[in-house]
Amino acid sequence: MNSINQSESLTEKLLFPATPGRRVLYHISFWLLYILLHYAYAIPTLAQKASDSSVTFAGFLYFLKIVPEYYLCIGLYNIISKYVNGILLFIVLVIAAILLNYFSSKAVFLLVDEVFELKNMPPRFQMFASLYLSPFRFRELSSWLVFVNDLSEVQFFILPIALKMTKFAVRENMMRQKLQTDALSMELKVLKSQINPHFVFNVLNAAYAKILPISEDAAEYLQKASEILRFSLYETNDEFIKLEKELSYLNQYVELESIRSNRRCKIRMVQQGNVKEEYKIPTLLLITLVENAFKHGVHATRHNSYVDIQISIADDLLVFLILNSKPNQPAMRSKNVRSIGGIGLANLKKRMEIYYKSNSKFDKTETETEFKVSIELPLL
Repeated sequence: MNSINQSESLTEKLLFPATPGRRVLYHISFWLLYILLHYAYAIPTLAQKASDSSVTFAGFLYFLKIVPEYYLCIGLYNIISKYVNGILLFIVLVIAAILLNYFSSKAVFLLVDEVFELKNMPPRFQMFASLYLSPFRFRELSSWLVFVNDLSEVQFFILPIALKMTKFAVRENMMRQKLQTDALSMELKVLKSQINPHFVFNVLNAAYAKILPISEDAAEYLQKASEILRFSLYETNDEFIKLEKELSYLNQYVELESIRSNRRCKIRMVQQGNVKEEYKIPTLLLITLVENAFKHGVHATRHNSYVDIQISIADDLLVFLILNSKPNQPAMRSKNVRSIGGIGLANLKKRMEIYYKSNSKFDKTETETEFKVSIELPLL
């Protein structure tokens, strides 16, 4: 077990530097080595002028343009991947890479001509410079040679993109392992403290029968608590649950909290849209937000409070918004400032990132008096 932890720690140190400064150092080191290797490969084409400092500078400058091209493509990917995917995303990125290479190559040749004059460069360099600096003519073969060269130079992105994809895959795997470890840890804790469920339900049923003649309200409260316990034990074993079941559990929980806190808490829950039979969401995703609101907004104070829940379902999209008041005592507010956005919400956000990638939204805002969380996710 220790060896596994050490291995994961080493992987994290290599792929995910602890500080921004170290991350920048890794990027600079990689690109310097990458450019040096490509320049060394190109030395035979420089003929007798390889020792000329101006030629060396021009060669380095030509390969250095790969760096801004790469980061611009990554930035473009981060933007357009929210709107398109698949083959269309690939085509857009390839076209963008070709255009970036064309204009950056043209800029390099213009700069070299301005500073050192192209006539002092090796013949191969002069040939490509003349192609790029000449006007593009649709019917001339030489103009299309520029396009072919731009297309071939897209290969320069293969290694850095492969490393980026490897890093992404490792991060996804680590996040999944972390969630599985947390789930196993929680399951172990439950098993250690678990009483036979049948015994618990038998006791609750007996208590319900005893209380019903005395107080219907108390009996109803006990029955709802029993239903929530039954749901937690038997309906939450899978990663995903039908949305209608999750909402049913959510309603029962809110009703139970309403009975418990009706004198000092104003609770509002509004649901809009139709729930289809096939809709599913990650198990206990919504209840985490509701429990968090009652824990830190209602039960953390003896004063008046509120919880406002808004659920909207439309076009196979779920929008869930929950607002709760914050304790008005300064001492309680400072005590809860870290816990309000604590482990529960952090794990919820990680689960959404793993299951939905960039197709979901998680937003958390707070003021002196109110805490608000909203999520959007596609319904499977």
